[in-house]
Amino acid sequence: MNHINKFSLVLLSFILLIFLGCQSQFMTAGKIYIDQENYDVAIEQFKKAVEAEPQNPETYIWLGKAYAYKKLYEEACKQTEKGLLLDSKKIDELKNDASFDYWAVFFNAGMKHVNNKDFKSALKRIERSLDFEPKSAKSLNYLAYCFEKLDRDDDALKTYKKAIEFVPDNIEAYINLGNFYKDREKLEEQESVLKKARKIVENPDWLKAESKEIIKRRKKAKAKVYIELGNNLLMQEKPEEAEVVLKKAIELMPEDKDVNFNYGLALLKLEKYVDAIQSFKIVSSLDSLDKEGHFYLGFSYLKAEKYNEAIGAFTKVIEIDPDYCEAYLDRAFAERELGNKNAAYEDAKLSSECEKRKESKE
Repeated sequence: MNHINKFSLVLLSFILLIFLGCQSQFMTAGKIYIDQENYDVAIEQFKKAVEAEPQNPETYIWLGKAYAYKKLYEEACKQTEKGLLLDSKKIDELKNDASFDYWAVFFNAGMKHVNNKDFKSALKRIERSLDFEPKSAKSLNYLAYCFEKLDRDDDALKTYKKAIEFVPDNIEAYINLGNFYKDREKLEEQESVLKKARKIVENPDWLKAESKEIIKRRKKAKAKVYIELGNNLLMQEKPEEAEVVLKKAIELMPEDKDVNFNYGLALLKLEKYVDAIQSFKIVSSLDSLDKEGHFYLGFSYLKAEKYNEAIGAFTKVIEIDPDYCEAYLDRAFAERELGNKNAAYEDAKLSSECEKRKESKE
């Protein structure tokens, strides 16, 4: 049956070509090949249409569509822009074209440029995507990010705020705005933004959604708010508040390495060494090659006066990274506390040699 349908379509195309004439034959053929999902041939037909009618914006727009179906988004954007250059009023038609997602084409092209760190090109594509969805949280977030990377801080700030204004429960925008402030060492401003986000995610209605997938994403976003806020409070030397917030994050993501690590740091600052040991043990079990996890586990053991365990943890750090100089020094301290003076002396010597190696590499 499929063979008959395809044959009928091709036959119909030839009949149409007779009536429509030479200039539009390539356009008609291209559209038929798109319907058949034969995009390579469609592209060739639309290229011929462009050659036949170089002043017809439709030829470029349809060529752009064919490229988009092939997921060649940048080329799709280029051809669409050529069509719009010939007739700027076509943008209204494209906006109203419910059969084709022009927002996705320009946004995906922009994201490829973001991944390639070509932020100027990314900015151009993402700005155009907003013509199709002016209140797209994704477009606004990445537009602001591009502004940041291009050192256009005022534009970035305005865009992050616009993203929140358009979509008040857009948690990603709050986090991004918070990071914008953090990068500029404005920790109080970041804290204020993240606490607003916290109010949103702690509203019971926020986790009420029809889709399980949406609920899952929102739980992850909620945990991220707690993580970012906890880290902020640690940097502001507010370990008591940080402990409370990071504990909430662990309840949501108990096997997240970074959450446990930062929770451990908060416990260390609060001098809760035994509890910190448990957090860093989890970090080390989740990633046996995490040298920072092993180091802070050793440091927690050291503060808890568990010197043999501290020596074991610092030795593991050195096995992972022989140039982790602090581990030698702290292991020396633990050896000294156990009365192993020779071992302590050797580790102190190794620490000094390690520092010299690092200096010579710099």
